[in-house]
Parts: sequence; C-alpha cells; structure tokens
Amino acid sequence: MMAPGNDADLSVDYYELLSIPATASESEIRRAYRKTSLLYHPDKVKPTPENLDRFQLLQTAINVLTDAAEKLKYDQTREARQRRLAETAALESRRRKMKEDLEKREGGAPAAVNGAKRSWSDRELEIKRIAEENRRRREAAVAQKVQEAQARTDAQARENTTPSDSIDRSVKVRWVKEGEGLDIDQDALEEDFSAGDVENVLVLKDKKRRIEGRDKKVLLGTAVIVFKSVGLAKKVVSQGPWEGIESVEWAASKEPDGT
Repeated sequence: MMAPGNDADLSVDYYELLSIPATASESEIRRAYRKTSLLYHPDKVKPTPENLDRFQLLQTAINVLTDAAEKLKYDQTREARQRRLAETAALESRRRKMKEDLEKREGGAPAAVNGAKRSWSDRELEIKRIAEENRRRREAAVAQKVQEAQARTDAQARENTTPSDSIDRSVKVRWVKEGEGLDIDQDALEEDFSAGDVENVLVLKDKKRRIEGRDKKVLLGTAVIVFKSVGLAKKVVSQGPWEGIESVEWAASKEPDGT
C-alpha cells in the first residue's frame, strides 16, 4: 500500500476534481482521470505552473482513489469534513436568526420596566441554550476525532496484513518524469508484464535526485512492483532497466533467497 499521508491532501475534493460522484467505481475513476488529465498533460497543453500543479494533483487523486485502504481513509475524512461544514452552517444560521429576533424585540420593547425585564430574561435563556448546544457540539467533535483515529488505526492494521515475504518479491523501479516518462503510471507498469505475473504496483511520491549524465537534479518517479514469485522478481532485476525506466533494484536493497 502507498504510505498514508505522504501524498494525499485531505482538504481537496478529489471526486469534484475528477467530476465524478463519490459512488463511482474504480473503472469510472480511471476513465475520468484519463479524460481530465489530457486537459493538463504537459505533452498536450502549455506546461504552465498552474497546469503542472493540477496534473500532479490529478496523479495524487488517482493514486488515492484506486488504493482501497487510502480511499477508505480519504472517504471517511471527507464525509466528516462535510458534516462539520453543514453543522457549522446550520449553527451560524440559528445565530443570525437569534440576533434578528433579539434586535426586533429590543426595537419594539415597551418602556415599562416589566417589559424590559422579560426581554433580558429571554436573552439570558437564549444565551444559555446556545452555550449548552455548543458544549454538546464540542463533545461530538471530540467523539468524531476518536472515531477517525480508530478508522486510521484499523486501516493501518489492514495494510500490515500483507504477507511478510512480499518484500522479497518486490522490485523498485525509477524513471525520469520528462517526455514519455510523464505517461508512466500504475496502469502502464502493469501492462509491461504478462497477466498474472504481478500482484500489485505501488506508485510512490516523486522526488528530485541526481542521476548519471545530468548536471542538475531531475524529478524521478518511483514505484514498487510486487511479483507473484521471487523467481519472477529475480528475472526482472537480472534483465535490468527496460525502455523508459532509469533503474531497477530490489525493494529490500538486497537479493532474497529462494525462487
């Protein structure tokens, strides 16, 4: 699984970014990504800073929404944020109405002392009611945070159920994020191998590094490919980099035993 929190910006609505509903299937998500990314792809449109930022955001969106554990955490956080926004808007509406009502009563209050006392008593009751409502909302917010923390813990536990030998079957590949390298993603990497050879492809966060033959650091894409067997992984490493790939190495930094 991709490292939680490394890429995802939980303040961004990735569904809105891709113009799809939150109930969209994985195939619908991938189709929307391919369609939308063409509008900002550096090879298709002028590579302005805004277009490059949007293209990078789209790549993060597809990574998050097609990873079951990351999507679960993102959806839970998104729903909680939407609930808080709705509750805040409703409370603000009630506050405005209370203020308007009080101002009307103040403006039309009789000069009699008893009338003034009733107006002040009503105001005190309203203030106490709002204070109590705010207290309940604070308690609910704390409970919500506890629930979200538990959800994150559960998701992390699910990630940690990956078989312990999967790292021995994992190969790390890197490629330069330029030209044709901008088209390399999870789908493209999976298509480079025969059906059934690959168990999973995890696209990691892009990083700038120095490589041989370049004077300056370049942006490198990185992915971990988990093969069905150690033998398949060894074959890929022994053959070395293929077209468009800068380097191929063991994810565990050493060759595993066995086949």
